[in-house]
Amino acid sequence: MKKHSPQAEFESFSFSDDILSAIKQIGFDKPTDIQVKTIPAVLEGKDVLARADTGSGKTAAFALPLLDKMSNQNIYTQIDRCKRFNATERVASNCVQVLVLVPTRELAIQVAEVFAQLSAHIYPEIKCQSVYGGVKINPQMMALRGGADVLVATPGRLLDLVDQNAIKFNQIKALVIDEVDRLMKGDFQEEIERIIKLLPNKRQNLMFTATFPDSISQLVREVLNEPEIINMDEFVDELEIEQRVITVNHHQKNDLLAHLLHENDWQQVLIFCSAKRTCDNLVKKLEKRSIAAVAMHSNKEQSKRMAALKRFKAGEIRILIATDVAARGIDIEQLPCVINYDLPRSPNDYVHRIGRTGRAGQKGHVISLIAHHEYQHFLVIEKHNALNLEREVLDGFEVDEVAPPLLRKSPKKKKAKLTKKQKVRQSKEQQAVTQADKLRVDENVEEEEPAVNAHIWGKL
Repeated sequence: MKKHSPQAEFESFSFSDDILSAIKQIGFDKPTDIQVKTIPAVLEGKDVLARADTGSGKTAAFALPLLDKMSNQNIYTQIDRCKRFNATERVASNCVQVLVLVPTRELAIQVAEVFAQLSAHIYPEIKCQSVYGGVKINPQMMALRGGADVLVATPGRLLDLVDQNAIKFNQIKALVIDEVDRLMKGDFQEEIERIIKLLPNKRQNLMFTATFPDSISQLVREVLNEPEIINMDEFVDELEIEQRVITVNHHQKNDLLAHLLHENDWQQVLIFCSAKRTCDNLVKKLEKRSIAAVAMHSNKEQSKRMAALKRFKAGEIRILIATDVAARGIDIEQLPCVINYDLPRSPNDYVHRIGRTGRAGQKGHVISLIAHHEYQHFLVIEKHNALNLEREVLDGFEVDEVAPPLLRKSPKKKKAKLTKKQKVRQSKEQQAVTQADKLRVDENVEEEEPAVNAHIWGKL
């Protein structure tokens, strides 16, 4: 039986009037479970490792206490003034006080917006800046010349700024790593390790994750100092998300997807694909069935991605098709349905996907379409996430007992490797052919008669 965290009010945290007025203006009613558990620990200056599902309010859980420390009117008297940020002496040029690392551009923009909204009434003004790849670096370098109180960054672009000597870390007071389970994969891991080495040792560290994979254990040991560990599984009920699994032949996935979109009155649907090319192809196939959709992935220009996300949040787009990385910044409170057209490569990513729906206490709906070649992989996802879901079959889309053959691309013809002697001989033959061609051209060129008055007008 899971425990419930005690009910609390934002006033119980002794926030400054600046923060409380911003909370009221935004319309926050009561703190969420993750906020109730995290805010006191952050205000006390402790390092924190928190596991919380997406949509649980974890951004405000670290933004509120960090901003409160920068407020002139802070009345949280349990902390000595010497341990607080000094709001009257803000950061120097190219320096930052709070560094937040996130995996995607969309999430960087979203987190920076939350900081800006919650700090709207603080004076002197809190400068919040986001930096990310996919856009020109010069405007971001110019924006950092005056320093930033809060910098939200993707690791790659942050290191680009370091290489350009556009940022300094000597004034950092707090480091936040959001979605640390995603950041400790592939190239991200090397970038995070490099960034950690550049930071001052004396700082507060906060880590937030949706899962606890083994890949983050080493980073936790190296970065966190006697952290407060918060696992929201102990304090909240299961999310109100209905999860369905529908089996289908791989060549009928498009027809089944179109059938589901036509038959259900979902106002908005987020569809996940495993590859960028699949996203683009699926948009075209749905359009042939008179279903409008928009693709969003890392190959799209940043302006187009932001425009698509903005229109989707505003309800102007009903269907958005995205890859896992691109969808990390999508935060919509009332997204009714998520469809897994392709399964995620990592079982942990399944948690992130379903977390896009059922946010802020709303009911959610998740459908995974699996073909024969995906059966085994979904068993791995179920085992990793402690699931046991019934397999459904819809009328008209019954699966064959034997898997139909998958369409395979014709293999590329490999060029035969040449030895050095063969390469020299081939080069000589090409030179001989070229010289022969030149001789033929010279023979065919007739001598031109001198132009009349050529010494005056020049040869035309």
